[in-house]
Amino acid sequence: MSQRLLNEVAIVTGAADGIGKTIAEVFCQQGAKVCVADINESMGQAVANELIAQGYDAHFCYVDIADEASVNAMVGATVNMLGKPTILVNNAALISTGKEVTDVTSDMWRRNFAVNVDGMWHCSKAVLTHMKENGQGSIINLGSVHSYKIVPGYFPYAVTKHAVIGLTKNLAVEFAQYNIRVNALCPGMIETPMAFKTWQDMEDPAAARKAIADVHPLKRNGTTEEVAYPAVFLASNESSFMTGQSLVVDGGRSVIYHD
Repeated sequence: MSQRLLNEVAIVTGAADGIGKTIAEVFCQQGAKVCVADINESMGQAVANELIAQGYDAHFCYVDIADEASVNAMVGATVNMLGKPTILVNNAALISTGKEVTDVTSDMWRRNFAVNVDGMWHCSKAVLTHMKENGQGSIINLGSVHSYKIVPGYFPYAVTKHAVIGLTKNLAVEFAQYNIRVNALCPGMIETPMAFKTWQDMEDPAAARKAIADVHPLKRNGTTEEVAYPAVFLASNESSFMTGQSLVVDGGRSVIYHD
């Protein structure tokens, strides 16, 4: 396999499961040293142990991205263990569903923004100094189809994902002078363990899975690998003239009219 990220040092938040886990795995396969960062210590450590057992250079670090001190400690540990980060994947997020808009409390609103927006800023801020010293860097913010389309029942998740695009563009402009690129990666419905758990709780899991698959022109949901490889592209020099952009990986869902 090619080594498209050879000797890069990457931090992947929310890497204990789902999209983040696969990104961490693929980045290692592509030659990167990877910090598996997550709030779930047991699952995160298990992922890191698996990667180490396969001969990759990885380590787990606990982080609560809503807590700036926790983020700073995580980045400091990464520098000590792997070196100065050259890649950051802001993947960790909180998904809110099932509430009427007027039933969302102020605490729920603040918690969503604390994780989904403040958390990305905390992580970006903590690595930017190191990237400036390196003279290069790539930050990838995980947005969503919710960054562009409103799906009822996901308030205020969609609001935060719209904000992610603004954060991405602003950081891209401010730090381009230091050869630091900031882009967003916006997946559609991806079959993660969380998605399967959601379907399993429904009356007919198979029908629920098929119903969401059928809204995509490709008539299927995506895999975590189908997000991880676009992340490799955005992290690598292959996308060296891209910054402030959003790469939508959604099986065509966002370009079709749904009645």
